[in-house]
Formats: sequence, C-alpha cells, structure tokens
Amino acid sequence: MTNESERLLAAALKSVGLRGSFDPADVGAKAGLNRGQAEAAARSLSNAGVLVLGFDMAAHFSPDYRKAHTPKEPKLSKKKSDEKKGEGKKDSSKKSDPEKVAMKKAKKKAKA
Repeated sequence: MTNESERLLAAALKSVGLRGSFDPADVGAKAGLNRGQAEAAARSLSNAGVLVLGFDMAAHFSPDYRKAHTPKEPKLSKKKSDEKKGEGKKDSSKKSDPEKVAMKKAKKKAKA
C-alpha cells in the first residue's frame, strides 16, 4: 500500500467511519492529497479489497474490511447467572441476629 493510500485510508476512517461513504477527492484534500493522488489511492485501496468504488468515484468500505475492523462488542453481563448463584443462598437481610434469637428463646421460656 502506498503512502497516499495510507493517508487516504486514515483520513476516511477519521472523517466518515467504517459505515459511511465518501468522495475520495474531498477526503484526500483534507489529507493533503491532490485530486489525482486521491483517486489513484482510492483505486489502489479498491484493488486491495478495502474500498468499493462506484462509477462516479464514490467510495465506501468493503463488507469484508468492515467485518474485520469493527470493534468487538462487550459481552453482556452475567446477571442471570449471578441471580442463579444467589438463589441457593439466604438473603443477608433475612439472616438472624444472635440477640434476636436469644430474645425469641427468652419469650418462649416466659410463655411456658
């Protein structure tokens, strides 16, 4: 890949992202390339399978490139598995306090 191709690729990713479409001449101008350099870089990236070029030189990233460079989504939290783990255990608010147990025993003795 040429230096111009790398500059065009970086500018396109920065300005439109993986899902957007763009005009290589406009994006290349932002990267400091003239129209001819930008179009040659776009053709080079198209031949490499990075870009898909339309008949009017409109470009978007190829599905394979998007798939390979899309960031991984974070895994969902394991709330369900955490809830299942806690089902077998008693709730901490329901735990008996030793003083309460002693008072209950004293009340039972007083009734008897």
